[in-house]
Amino acid sequence: MEFKVYKLKQEFHSICDWREYKISINEQRPGLLLVLEDEQFPDSLCCIPISKDDDKHNKYKQLMISKPTNVHPIKMNQYDNYLLIQNMFYVRKEFIGDPFTVKQVHIEIKNSAEREVIMKKVKKMNALIKSGKLPYFVPRKEVHDIQINYLENKRHCSLDIQKEIHITLNNS
Repeated sequence: MEFKVYKLKQEFHSICDWREYKISINEQRPGLLLVLEDEQFPDSLCCIPISKDDDKHNKYKQLMISKPTNVHPIKMNQYDNYLLIQNMFYVRKEFIGDPFTVKQVHIEIKNSAEREVIMKKVKKMNALIKSGKLPYFVPRKEVHDIQINYLENKRHCSLDIQKEIHITLNNS
C-alpha cells in the first residue's frame, strides 16, 4: 500500500459546495491528501486530508492529547502538518490530481512504523464510526455517491454530444 500525498483536481471542487459535507476547501491552496487503497471501494481511494495551517498547530496538538485517533502529525516540509483522520473520505480516482512534491520529490510516508500507527488509527476510527459511538465527521457514502452521480451525468452529456455530432455528420 502506498502512503503518498496528492493534490485534489480542481474539477472535484467544482462538483458542489463540499463544505456542506465537512470537506474543507481553501481556494488559495491545493487540497493535500494522503491516499490509501481500500478494497471496499476499488474505483476510489481513501483520502486523509492534511492540515497545513500553522495557526491551528495548538488546536491539533490538543486534539492529539484528548483524541489521539483523530489526528496524526507528519513531517513533509518546514510546516507542522497533521493527518486529519477524523475527516477521511473516499475520492474517485478520476479526481486525484498531481503528486505533491517538495524540491521535486513526491512526498510519501516511508517509515513502516509510522505507517502502522496511521493504519491503526484509521482502523480504530472506522470501527468507532461503524459502532455508532462516533458520528461521521464527513458523510463518506454521501460524498462518494455525489462523485458517482457527477461522473455518470458527465458521461451521459458526453454521449449526447457525440450522438448529436454523429447525426449532424450523417445529415450533411
